[in-house]
Amino acid sequence: NLPNVQADAEKTSWVLINFLTNAIKYSPDKTTITINVFQNNNTVTLTVTDQGNGIEEKYTSKIFDRYFKVPGNTNSSTGLGLAISKEFIEAQNGKIWAESIIGEGSTFGFSLAIA
Repeated sequence: NLPNVQADAEKTSWVLINFLTNAIKYSPDKTTITINVFQNNNTVTLTVTDQGNGIEEKYTSKIFDRYFKVPGNTNSSTGLGLAISKEFIEAQNGKIWAESIIGEGSTFGFSLAIA
């Protein structure tokens, strides 16, 4: 029962898949990954929440930068997925963000304007 949004379906799907892939990669086995989609004023917001190790607050503002990798992270990644996600969402006049608590997990989200 959500309204349509102004979005490029392919690019927005890519962002969702990137969020889900990261949540799976950085979460321990047998933990829950939660997807929420809801209307928030004149936007529709989508969030993906994991129960991984979390990201230190000092890094959450940098994780959308090209080639940035959280120090101490042993997973192999290029540091491009979140940067590309940011470009895709912002090109659609949307907003993208991350919130995290060490030891509890992370939430990645984006919002797009209602059509």
